[in-house]
Amino acid sequence: MGDMKRLLPIALVVLSSLAHASTVRTERVPEGGVQPQVATGADGVRHLVYLKGEAGGCDVRHATHRPGDQAWSTPATVNSEPRTAVAMGTIRGAQIAIGGDGTVHVVWNGPGSMRVPSPLFYARLEPGKTAFEAQRNLRDESEALDGGASVAAGAKGEVFIVWHGRAANAAPGEAGRVVFVRKSSDRGLTFAPLKIANLDYAGVCACCSLKSFITPGGELLTLYRAARRMDQRDVTLLASRDGGETFEHRTLGPWAINACPMSSMGLASTGAQTRAAWETEGKIFTSLLEGHSDAIAVSGSKARHPALAVNPSGETLVAWSVGTGWQRGGGVEWRVLDATGRPTGQHDSAQGVPVWGCSAVYAEDKGFVVMW
Repeated sequence: MGDMKRLLPIALVVLSSLAHASTVRTERVPEGGVQPQVATGADGVRHLVYLKGEAGGCDVRHATHRPGDQAWSTPATVNSEPRTAVAMGTIRGAQIAIGGDGTVHVVWNGPGSMRVPSPLFYARLEPGKTAFEAQRNLRDESEALDGGASVAAGAKGEVFIVWHGRAANAAPGEAGRVVFVRKSSDRGLTFAPLKIANLDYAGVCACCSLKSFITPGGELLTLYRAARRMDQRDVTLLASRDGGETFEHRTLGPWAINACPMSSMGLASTGAQTRAAWETEGKIFTSLLEGHSDAIAVSGSKARHPALAVNPSGETLVAWSVGTGWQRGGGVEWRVLDATGRPTGQHDSAQGVPVWGCSAVYAEDKGFVVMW
């Protein structure tokens, strides 16, 4: 009887955990596409972008999922010029953001060559319209576009396009690379000239993508991999509290490595806080950005390309690719964090991530979806 009394509280904790466990279901990208990205508007409509076609010259596709729909809508092409997106490398694909008025903003790297610089394309879809406007090249006077760009949209019509490259006459190599920002104050109709966000902290890992996000409080955040020295590739946070006028930086994930890991980043809002995810030494780490909270590892080794989503209960799903690489597919794993940010026992995996593929995640009323 004594043993039973000691085991009873443990059993109750396990049963309680299972009773409150979020469901996690999986989904393949429509049309066999790769590199999905999902954003949800204020109206609850989910917007999906992904790449379809040849790795060196493909198309950006867009579909929607409205509350109550059983499936994604029939996909439509975002790019007005055919085959002007790049899937090769997994870090140059389309990124999406939804403005407060419902305008959809998409940015992606275009193909380039030794003679023709890679363009940075942007397209927008206004509410009520059925087709994206013609794509525009927003690279301006920046040079050496390589790792993928990002887009962030706020509630008041502000849109930020963020990427990294070199300014004219900058120092050669990665030490001369900087983070560029172009801001629109009119929902993407026009953009101001480019601005350098880290002029006092130059050095960016050339073939890693960055991730930008506007917090509910209006702060512009950007995660990128610095390369101030060839043997140091630290994940760095750039933050602007004044609409992109000035920026502060701090290191989140130090990594002493003399190579480019071709990595990507994740950012998501958890109510009043923002959670980040990144790769260091082949593992996925995550932390809340407010209060300088400690980072925790949520994956094993050979993990890449994190994705984040938060459900209405405040739980977070972190997903990542496993075993993928140059011209090599692999698997996907995921873990659920509780509302306090602690890892739960919900940890699973699946195979079938295609070559140049990665995962996206989004929240449902009762759980999450992992898509690849």
